[in-house]
Amino acid sequence: MQTKKIETYFINVLGCKVNQYDGQQIAQLFENYGLKQTGIPDDADLIVIHTCGVTAAAAQKSRQTIRKMQRANPLAHIIVTGCAAADELTRIDQAPVFRVPAGADWLQRLAEQLNSLALPNSEAGHGIETDTFTLSKFGDQTRAFLKVQDGCDIGCSYCIIPQLRKAPRDKSIEAAVKEAAALTEAGYREIVVTGVSVGLYGRETGSSLAEILRHIAAVPNIGRIRLSSLHPGELTDELLEVWTSNANIMPHLHLSLQSGSDAVLAAMRRGYSAREYYTAVERARAALDNPAFTTDVIVGFPGETDAYFEESYAFCKKVGFSQMHVFTYSPRPKTIAAKMSNQVNGAVAAERSEKLRALGELMSLEYHRQFLGREIEVLVERIKDGTATGYSRRYIPVEFQTAEFKTPDDLQGQIVSIQPTEATATSLKR
Repeated sequence: MQTKKIETYFINVLGCKVNQYDGQQIAQLFENYGLKQTGIPDDADLIVIHTCGVTAAAAQKSRQTIRKMQRANPLAHIIVTGCAAADELTRIDQAPVFRVPAGADWLQRLAEQLNSLALPNSEAGHGIETDTFTLSKFGDQTRAFLKVQDGCDIGCSYCIIPQLRKAPRDKSIEAAVKEAAALTEAGYREIVVTGVSVGLYGRETGSSLAEILRHIAAVPNIGRIRLSSLHPGELTDELLEVWTSNANIMPHLHLSLQSGSDAVLAAMRRGYSAREYYTAVERARAALDNPAFTTDVIVGFPGETDAYFEESYAFCKKVGFSQMHVFTYSPRPKTIAAKMSNQVNGAVAAERSEKLRALGELMSLEYHRQFLGREIEVLVERIKDGTATGYSRRYIPVEFQTAEFKTPDDLQGQIVSIQPTEATATSLKR
């Protein structure tokens, strides 16, 4: 065991919004212990790699990151946390000091490990509970994530997350509201309500995502609220009613599709048909003001024939997504899909992915063009060399020159109105 005095820490976070939130929890816990954050791993006494294991490539990247950190700072205490900490890192030649896998009590277990080290404030970790440990800050961003749910048991055939994140569990409405109020008071102008499968919120307690969203939207002075990924069946009438009743909930839905072919959806065990998905889209469009639909699509899933791919392509075109993330399928060990015999040739899958991405760019461009010359509100997230970048209410990236504003240096973190004059597949510009 190293004997170097522990005063500073460095966190490397890999993966999704939930992991980004977890990373902020780790940072706040460390600050409570009296540690100071450093942006350089070489200078850190304590290094945390918060890993991702959603794909085989993500797990490999996690392993590479650990090796990189070990080489950069062999004297540091290294703690491996997150989804790949359980069984994906057994091939690391030099084992980390501690491993804290994802799960219901991961933050408590991290605190227990920290309590065994000589830290400035050794009492900070006592009484920690993962699902009630709330944040009061979220780094230097203008947007903060608020995790209200963790875990999943939906059981998609390609997904390892239920094995890694374990059973669904919720943050209480009281804790979520307290956190939303603290983040609002700290100056964050947008809060993204997120979770591993956020639509499952309240299933075990008789509550619902709509109920907690209603309470969060009522927090005094709260700014924009955005919701992370939903399954189409989770878009209930109650949720749409909350959406339409609160103007601060953004008209942007990330409805994860994965395929537009019923045969492939069934093989994926997604639990809905293309028709049911489209019905959800139509209901949202009827209730909300020109909402933006973003999605994820997997191409080359086992058993996807040319005909099935063309079905998926045509369905995506029918929906008209504002943004589409296209992933070429790769087998994830320990999943049902990885054992399927009808794997798609890699070159074929790559060609299909390229075709679908091209469609996605055309749909994005078409959606963006309708806002040319119209007043749109942009939350400014960054200013560099006189160019401001941010997002519109419908999650369209926007960039514009700050010179036309009287106080350009004060724009960061503010919501401003502009009229875009140029549309591309990736953004609006002025």
